[in-house]
Amino acid sequence: MQSYIGCKIIKAEAMSQNVFLKQMKREKVKNPQDGYRVEYPDGYISWSPTAAFEEAYRLIGAKEKELMKEDL
Repeated sequence: MQSYIGCKIIKAEAMSQNVFLKQMKREKVKNPQDGYRVEYPDGYISWSPTAAFEEAYRLIGAKEKELMKEDL
């Protein structure tokens, strides 16, 4: 197996696991975690635990936004 590095701009908001599950009309869990609701460029929506999310993503800064062609 080979190793890869991925890069994508996503939209996310802090959201508990059970709030996300309620929005997705799924059953709540007994020990919900804090995390993020994540929306990918292709429209796919998922939820990620805080530690995994913060290890993979960082907030886009103002100067980076200026360099981008689309408004996030």
